[in-house]
Parts: sequence; structure tokens; C-alpha cells
Amino acid sequence: MALLGENYFPPTNNSHMSIRRGKGLQKIMGTILHHKPSVMYICPTKGVNINLIPLIISYNIPLRLVFPSKSFFCTLTAEEKSILDAACSVADKVIILSQHRSDPLQWAEDWFTASKKAVDNSDWVLVASNLEEVTESFSGLLERFEGNTKPVLAVDFGEEAQYQ
Repeated sequence: MALLGENYFPPTNNSHMSIRRGKGLQKIMGTILHHKPSVMYICPTKGVNINLIPLIISYNIPLRLVFPSKSFFCTLTAEEKSILDAACSVADKVIILSQHRSDPLQWAEDWFTASKKAVDNSDWVLVASNLEEVTESFSGLLERFEGNTKPVLAVDFGEEAQYQ
């Protein structure tokens, strides 16, 4: 399974956002556990992908990381970099597509290249996003996959309607 996750995810703090974050992680991880992928391909970008990795590791799901280049992840925070380091140490494969230095102006193209490799190597795709607040960059990424014939399962990690 390839994971295509939104590049924004609610931050950790002492607010309603942390509750949304926990519920979102729970919903995405519940879907993954339900479908029992034999291996997950992930480009560990900010947002859903990097935040889901600790759970994937804790459930012993085989993990393959796809990097467009070595310097692509230079914008990760210190905490995110420690997650990436842990993921690299347990991944059964780390795929680096280019030895060239990543150009910040080409970030979207590099993200697509790594995501395409993940999708090409998998049998199906899990798309995780908040349908109420999809970012322009994630929307652009998904548009580039239009016409792809891989089976797709979409998980909306946004807030559910509150019924009174």
C-alpha cells in the first residue's frame, strides 16, 4: 500500500487541535489495520505521513521509505527528523531517487516523483486528507494521479458532523 497523506496535519498543543489530531490518527490507523497491508510505501513528508510513522512502526507494519533526494527533508522540525531517523532504522528499504540537491522551488515536483514511485510499487493507495480543508499543494498532487488505475481508498480525517 502507498500512503498519500495531506501535507498539513493538526499540530500538537493543549487545544481542540490536539483532539482532532488524535482522532485523525486513530481513524487513518484504524483503516490501515483493517486492510492489513503487507508493506507500506511512504514519502515521509510533513503532515499525515511523518506523523503516522510512529504508529506504523509500533504495529510492526513493514515500511519502505521513498525519498526524492537526500536533502528533500531539510524543512522537517527536530522532532520530525527524529521520527524520520527512527523510520530509516526500521524500514526494510529506503529508496533514494536522486543524489542531487533538492531545489525548494521544485518541492511539489519532487513530492510527486517520490509519491509516484510509492504508488507504482504498491498494489493500492490510501489517500488521507481532511476533505473540508484540502491544501492547494495536496490537491495538485492528487490531480497529477488522475487516470491512475490503482485501487484507491480515501480516508477523511476531518471533524465529523456533530448531531444534537
